[in-house]
Amino acid sequence: MHASLGQLLVINLLLQLFDGFASYHILSAGVPEKNPVVASAIDNLGLVGGLVFSKAFGCALVLFIFSLRHKVEVIVTQGLTILAYAYSCLGVYLSVTMVLLFA
Repeated sequence: MHASLGQLLVINLLLQLFDGFASYHILSAGVPEKNPVVASAIDNLGLVGGLVFSKAFGCALVLFIFSLRHKVEVIVTQGLTILAYAYSCLGVYLSVTMVLLFA
């Protein structure tokens, strides 16, 4: 079963949202940010500001990829699928981290 481009868009945006909330809880518990780009944003904008900025940027990139669907639909489908898989794996990692931190 293949997801439509609209479904892939929604999935990717929801994964960005989950990543932001999970990261907030983990970072609030004192775990340092491992991504140097996000860490720099947090250093400059604070925890909430840095996460909002980085997640807004991530969502903007997802929307940009989606906007190319009329020109290169196959590539957009593959790109959004790979991105969803990557963020799903990150989501599993963050979920396990939260369980270990807060259980």
